[in-house]
Amino acid sequence: MITITHDKILGFTPLWAPYNGFSLLFDNPDNGFSPLQQNEALMKLDSTPSHPTLRLYQAFVDALNSIDTHLLTHTYLFCPLPPSTYHVTVWDGLNVGNLVDVAPVEQEKWGDFVRNLPNTFHENSEFTRWTCASALTQNSDWNITFQYDTLHKWSSGMGILLKPADQESKRLLKEIENRREELYRNFPTIIKYSEYAPHVTLGYFANIESAQLAAPLVADWAKIFEEAARDLTITYHSISLYGFTDMITFFKTT
Repeated sequence: MITITHDKILGFTPLWAPYNGFSLLFDNPDNGFSPLQQNEALMKLDSTPSHPTLRLYQAFVDALNSIDTHLLTHTYLFCPLPPSTYHVTVWDGLNVGNLVDVAPVEQEKWGDFVRNLPNTFHENSEFTRWTCASALTQNSDWNITFQYDTLHKWSSGMGILLKPADQESKRLLKEIENRREELYRNFPTIIKYSEYAPHVTLGYFANIESAQLAAPLVADWAKIFEEAARDLTITYHSISLYGFTDMITFFKTT
């Protein structure tokens, strides 16, 4: 535990480590973007949770803020993500964390592409054209609606699991799952993947020990989130290719 005793210091701001990669994400319905400083041909995800289409995100913000912030950050070393970066990943793609799974003969070229983002990011490159040709991105009107399921803690992260809000969305989710597995199978390099669990990541614990320390409180926190979000939904219409250079900088082509 880190204890602050200096009367001129109130708290800490997370410093996010470089972490490059590319994924398919649902486009947030508010269409919130700003120019990416490193490359103005790219748009940085910059959503506004108070937007009417993102009321579910705002409920997550309100619930998180209602939990003792000092307890979260100082006792459990929880680093919350900026709400402007909230999103739902569809296909995890490649990143510096799973490059080790790429075949040794292909590691250099894939590694160069990932490590040199955002400069290497464009939809017509040999590294991204398979993704952009996927049925996941070709359908511009998925019209799938999610609602709150539960608060979930992974080994060192915490977020909201989502579930389909109606029967049509259940059918669409199954189609997305099939298309997702198809893309993994057909992608030109092997990427390991697990069962799809749509979710919004709220933040990360600084270490596994802190995450384990927080585990007994997750059930109580889940009640707070359920109360705030249970009557709200969010609808996604499209899926796009995004690159990222850390966990708060996601971008797509203009």
